[in-house]
Amino acid sequence: MYDWTNKNVVYAGSFSGVGFQMMHLLMQKKLKMMIIASRMENVEMMKKLQAENPSVKLMFMQMNLMEKSSIEQAMKKIGQTMGHIDVLINGMDVLADKDVEQTIGINLMGLIQMTMMAMPYMDKTQMGQGGMVVNMASVYGLEPAPAFAVYAAAKHGVLGFTRSMADKAIYQKTGVMFMAMCPGLTNTEMMMNLRENVTWHHSEELVEAIESAKRQMPEEAAMQMLKAMEMMKNGSMWIVNMGQLKEAMPQMHWQM
Repeated sequence: MYDWTNKNVVYAGSFSGVGFQMMHLLMQKKLKMMIIASRMENVEMMKKLQAENPSVKLMFMQMNLMEKSSIEQAMKKIGQTMGHIDVLINGMDVLADKDVEQTIGINLMGLIQMTMMAMPYMDKTQMGQGGMVVNMASVYGLEPAPAFAVYAAAKHGVLGFTRSMADKAIYQKTGVMFMAMCPGLTNTEMMMNLRENVTWHHSEELVEAIESAKRQMPEEAAMQMLKAMEMMKNGSMWIVNMGQLKEAMPQMHWQM
C-alpha cells in the first residue's frame, strides 16, 4: 500500500471529469504539496480543492502540452518549488481525431515530454528519491477503435512508452515505477461530441453503439485508479471499466 504522507504530487491535466475527481481524492491524503499543471486555471476548482485540506500546499502551474518550451519552463519551476517529485500523474486526455496534431500532441507527445523532463526530479541517481509515474491511456490503447483511429494510435503509444519505461533494469537504477490506466466509457465532457471527432465519416453505426452503451461515472473511475496506484505494481496496465478494476496482462509476441 502506497504511503502518501508528505509526498509531492504533480497532476498534468484538466479540471474536469476523472481528472478533477482524482485531485479531489488526492487532497484527502496527507500530501506535502500538489501542483496542477494545465493550460488554463480554474480558480473556483482550486479554491474548492484547497478547502478540502488546508494542510496540503496546492499550486497551479500554467503549461501548454503542445509546446515543448512551455513544458520545459513549467517543469523547471515545479522542480524549483518542490525540490523533488514523488508522483507524476499524466492525466491529459483529448479526443479530436480530425485534428491529428492535437490528438497525438497532447495524448502522447506531451505526455512523453512531461515525463522525460520530470525524470531528473524523480530519478534517485539525480535529484529525486524514486517515485511513481501514472499515465492515462484507454481501453482503446488495448484494442482497435475504428471510429477513433488517431486516438487509439496515441493511446497505444502511451502503453508502449509506459511498459518500456517500466523495464526492470531502468527501475532498479531510477527507483521510478510506471503504470498505465485504461478507462472504459466514462460519462465525461469528452463523450458529448463524438460525431464531430471521428477519424472519418464512415463511422455512424460505430458512434451510435458507443453513444447507447452504458458508462461509468468519473468518481467511480478515479476511485479505482487510486486503488490501482496504491498497489505499486511497476509496469502494470489497469482496465477501469464500469466501476471495476482489472489488470490487463500483455501477451508476448516477440523477444530478443
